[in-house]
Amino acid sequence: MGNLNSHLSDITVDLGYPPRRDSSKRSPSSGGSYFSIKDKVLEPRRFFQYNNNNGNSRKYRRQRTRWGRVALLGAGLLLFIFIFGYIPFFNFAKTASTLSSSPLAGSATTAEPQRDQLLLYRIIGNDLPPRHKEGQTLSNLHFILEHEPSFPNLRKIFLLNRISDPSSEAAVVRLLEKYNMEYIRVPFVEEEYKQIDFKLEHFTEPDFLHSDDYRRLSKVAKLRALDYTYHDKNLYAMNNNGGRNTAIQHGRSISNARWIMPFDGNCYLSHNAFNEIKSQLDRHGAETKYFIVPMTRLLNNSVLLNNQDERPKIHEEPQIIFRYDSTEEYNLNMRYGRRSKLELLWRLGAKEDRRLNKPTVAWEPMERPYSKDKGNFRTIGWVFRLFSGNPKQEENKKEASSIRAFNRLLAIQSSLDGLDERIARRTFRQDRLFLYNETEMAGIRQAYWSKDKEVMNMMEELENRADTILQETQERLAPMSVTDDMDSTGPEELPLSFGKEDASSYLGPLSQNVTTLTLANYFLGSEKYGRWAANLVRVYFLNEFALEDQDEYSSARMIPDNTHLLDFLSDQGYSFPSLSRVPRVVPKYNSNRIINASDLTKTDITALLDSMRLLRRTQMLTHKEYIELQATIAEVLEFLVTSPTGIHLAQMTDHRGVLYDLQVTALAAFTDDVKLLLRVANRCRMRIGKQFLADGSQPYQDASVQTRLQSLSSSGTTTSINDPGSLLLQFETLNLQYWTMLARGIQNTGVTKDIWHYTGKNFGRISHAVVAHLKKHATSSPHVKAQLAPLARMARYAFLFSDIDPTRQDIISDRQWILDYASDFQTTDESGTMAYLIH
Repeated sequence: MGNLNSHLSDITVDLGYPPRRDSSKRSPSSGGSYFSIKDKVLEPRRFFQYNNNNGNSRKYRRQRTRWGRVALLGAGLLLFIFIFGYIPFFNFAKTASTLSSSPLAGSATTAEPQRDQLLLYRIIGNDLPPRHKEGQTLSNLHFILEHEPSFPNLRKIFLLNRISDPSSEAAVVRLLEKYNMEYIRVPFVEEEYKQIDFKLEHFTEPDFLHSDDYRRLSKVAKLRALDYTYHDKNLYAMNNNGGRNTAIQHGRSISNARWIMPFDGNCYLSHNAFNEIKSQLDRHGAETKYFIVPMTRLLNNSVLLNNQDERPKIHEEPQIIFRYDSTEEYNLNMRYGRRSKLELLWRLGAKEDRRLNKPTVAWEPMERPYSKDKGNFRTIGWVFRLFSGNPKQEENKKEASSIRAFNRLLAIQSSLDGLDERIARRTFRQDRLFLYNETEMAGIRQAYWSKDKEVMNMMEELENRADTILQETQERLAPMSVTDDMDSTGPEELPLSFGKEDASSYLGPLSQNVTTLTLANYFLGSEKYGRWAANLVRVYFLNEFALEDQDEYSSARMIPDNTHLLDFLSDQGYSFPSLSRVPRVVPKYNSNRIINASDLTKTDITALLDSMRLLRRTQMLTHKEYIELQATIAEVLEFLVTSPTGIHLAQMTDHRGVLYDLQVTALAAFTDDVKLLLRVANRCRMRIGKQFLADGSQPYQDASVQTRLQSLSSSGTTTSINDPGSLLLQFETLNLQYWTMLARGIQNTGVTKDIWHYTGKNFGRISHAVVAHLKKHATSSPHVKAQLAPLARMARYAFLFSDIDPTRQDIISDRQWILDYASDFQTTDESGTMAYLIH
């Protein structure tokens, strides 16, 4: 028996996770070993414990006769045979490869076991609202476990198919273990999923989602085109046909299995349905490899409890039963929602009316030809599909089928977007600077403190610029400063210079002024710059009055009460000591929004958003003010992505479309809209193959300049036409600056694919276009080189912070050239520190 137990303890069964108990913590005195069988798709979980009660084993006297020992040995052998003959009763998920490696497997040659067992797999995946009601998978699983009958010689196994939410998967496991059900697990591996990208380059033209052909599609056709971009992500995360094939392969590995039923997770098998299926399998199974089981959808699961077990009249997309020696499997290149099951039905000849051999769109994968087993099938029995939670989707109407298809596409994309967002939020921080690199900024500040000569010169120029802006700002905002008598000032008494018209025209210079003052505060350590940068934000973005320079302690403990009767409370409660360095409530002069979304179509404010973040960190803006800024920016963002103006801008093929993507990405990051940030940052790559050719040229930018020249000519303007080359240089450089800023912003967020070296189908890429542009003008006049200096510096840091494939010699060559070229520039130029820091 000792040898027997040592053998038994070597056999392992793996039927899911997590371990019910840790065997390493069991005391030696407790004894026990585990019967299990390992499967390649399973993770550790001990399922059945065998107790041998070593502590109470009976002792025998040494005087036992030889015949007694022989009898004992025979009894042990009989017990061994009995135990291993009894193991199949527990319905473990066995595989031939594991059994052959067992210490007991090769002891004797055994005959091929009789294949007569049915294996019913239910594939449990993720909930997909709005196609499914949230929680419906778990609810239907409980209904199956509670009410579905057991059937003779049918073994039920549940396959947990890449459930991405650990808590949802744990709930399914608990429920299955509660009912002592077998399950196997195909795990969702986040690191594998993160390596999968969108399919963006297989459409009929570059940047297809902004094309005229796309605009002419119906809403459903547009949704299907978008669905294709998720193709590879869908194949992994949904694993629809992958899960089915895993069940088929697992079933074939079980020695006594004859029929494999890889059914959807919500399928329910009734008594009469099973009897019908079993009788037809017995009758026709010798000559038929595939059986088609029609499915009917339920609007209420409770009808199955009312003894209504009759063949339904309505049948929809069926399930398939495979004989163990069948060769067909599901097409792994057919994603969920795209003929995943239908393609195999058509190959077998069960759905010839669908004409799936005719192509639909050029970019979708082609269906396989007819199977060599075409026609080798029979339609038998039926199966019920439990309620999905939405009655409009389950009715036997053509409209219900259309609603199901539409909601399925919505659910797939929403689920994958949500999954990407959940992963991104583990590292994304809304307060992280979008355009500036915080590590490099800190290094520059430390160099300034260390009296680095080059940095000192740069900071001297920054200080001069900041002093000029500060004086102008104080004079301009003097009428808007907080006074003791706030009630005497109303909106009608404000200077006309603070009207909305003035604000819209002032947005560009305003952004530059706020940014310069904020950077001066950060690098030079003088709070006067930060205070007046915050005042500009208050007046022009929050409709608040400006705060004059005042003692820090006094301003921090200010109470919004003009009578000063409550001053004695200023050092009490949770507000003491102050959480902010300025009053927590600043009066407003009106409730109108100063900034219009249309203003952003002409002016880039990405640097301004980073300035607001820095002002909040240094407590120049209160938490309340920062939240209000986010709310204001969120309204602007909503306008940009939903209004006709914004949608038209997104469809522009020149620098205006790139500016739109840059603005939306920066605004989404500022407002913590990670899902929108990821969508734009991923899809913007489709523009690259349209805007840039392999040699770095910009055909659409050139065409835009020619259109502009013709417009200027027809209007009689001659100042710009005199030098078309300068105009082309200006707009090509502008386009590349927007692209480089967008690439650096995406690199700084660190939550999506880098676009800097992304290569389109035509081999166009941003990094090479920038290098080609700078090489083209490398020998130009000092004025032109100074104009290109900001682009060169930004490109240098884009190369430094991007990953390079060591096999891409073209990228390595471009990188070396830009590092050498950018090092020739001085740290200061006409743009001051602005361009130097945008990296």
